Amino acid sequence: MNEITVFALALLAVPVFARFAKVAKEAMGMYHLIGLGGLFLILGEATRITAAKIGIVASLSPVIDFTTTILSFAGVLVGTLWLSYYYIKHPKEI
Repeated sequence: MNEITVFALALLAVPVFARFAKVAKEAMGMYHLIGLGGLFLILGEATRITAAKIGIVASLSPVIDFTTTILSFAGVLVGTLWLSYYYIKHPKEI
């Protein structure tokens, strides 16, 4: 298991830990956005693994890898910035 897979699993765990921490309902969507970034990373890793076996996937692999990486980064970035703004606006929920 490489570091991308471990990072993806850690991102997927973010909404679970937020639920255990009893985060407000308004903020849960932001945590789910970070978890969605983990799903995109797993999709990229699954594409990389599948590309070794299926030729069509191998030819599409660079495009899929680029797209999933950008979408994952965007999800984590937007989720983090949105959470930062939310907690600056609601400091008593920290």
